[in-house]
Amino acid sequence: MNRENDNGRKSVKCGKTTDSIKTLTKLCNDEAAKLALSIKVPNQSVVEVSFWTEDFPELICVGKYSKDANDSVTYELDFSKSTL
Repeated sequence: MNRENDNGRKSVKCGKTTDSIKTLTKLCNDEAAKLALSIKVPNQSVVEVSFWTEDFPELICVGKYSKDANDSVTYELDFSKSTL
């Protein structure tokens, strides 16, 4: 589920706080890949998207979307900022 929070930043909710990190990683990767197909990324910019658990708002990771040399949207997920 994609949405924008109060400050206009995109976020995605997936999984629960009781899910394993392996499960959450897979869910985030699946949602990130779907989002990469529709997200608008300005040239030479990085768009950050927060990934949160659905049941209780815990940060799972932050997705960083950008465009490559072929103008395709790419992303990487940063789990170092997780609050789990």
